[in-house]
Amino acid sequence: MYGTEQTMSQKYTGDLRETTQYKAGNVEINIAKHSGYCWGVQRAYDQTVATAKTTEGPVYTYGPLIHNPQTIDELRNVYGVNYVNGPEDLEVGTVVVRTHGVPPEIQEQLRQKGVNVIDATCPYVRVTQNYAALLLKQKYHVVIIGDPKHAEVISILAYAKGEGTVIHSMEDIDRIPKNKRRLGVVVQSTLILEKVNKIVNALLARAQEVRVFNTICYVTTERQEDAESIALSNDHVLVIGGKESSNTKKLAIVAELHGARAMLIESEADIDFSKLVNAKRIGILAGASTPNWLIDKCKDRLVEHFSAVVAAA
Repeated sequence: MYGTEQTMSQKYTGDLRETTQYKAGNVEINIAKHSGYCWGVQRAYDQTVATAKTTEGPVYTYGPLIHNPQTIDELRNVYGVNYVNGPEDLEVGTVVVRTHGVPPEIQEQLRQKGVNVIDATCPYVRVTQNYAALLLKQKYHVVIIGDPKHAEVISILAYAKGEGTVIHSMEDIDRIPKNKRRLGVVVQSTLILEKVNKIVNALLARAQEVRVFNTICYVTTERQEDAESIALSNDHVLVIGGKESSNTKKLAIVAELHGARAMLIESEADIDFSKLVNAKRIGILAGASTPNWLIDKCKDRLVEHFSAVVAAA
């Protein structure tokens, strides 16, 4: 059915770029060293494509596999893989669990219906889920630092049997029941460490015992370090990624904290050149679910535009 076609997402693998600097007219373009799919996203993408190619019957993902609309469109249009939002949405076939994970009871419901389940949860998210379950077993009140609406946090809370407290900001700390004096803390994988440290320090002041697992993914740390470096050495920064991508949004925040003018875009069509009129050095950052081919399309659009500007002068 699929032959030997090579899709855009398959042309590039890995998140360490060999070439990071380009020249376009009078403008220098610098791409962050760590860009493209992280290994967890690449793993889930490869699992999904392989499943679609080798499995009889319909293949779905449970929720969008990753927070990147171009990849979701590719899975649908090239491989026939749609996503579902609940067990009630399918009766037969195979479902691939999204990188952010799902509550364990959801997987059980799917299996009881006879649906084949392939778990593509990011291994780092899986570690956090296991820590949450361990802390609950050891009689800690589980505290998850993260966005309560994010799929990853929802899945982690489920492994604490829904008995924990999600802390999104300092203002949420008072939501922890007063009688909980032993706190076990895990962290959404894409958060900014500085914010996490402030919340943890506040938790230390209100509990007798606080056990903390720093579950921020090393990919997040690497890319936020790149964001700081790119922001300090460029006057404008483009941040490429899905609008729902938590780690992409954090890159824009880090870049702006370090003085850059950041533009958050999903594709080359979103580049607002009116905001780049006086640009001399433009940095490019990309979320962990942004494919390399999309980064290159944005770079190529910048090169085309600024080369044309010089040619017309």
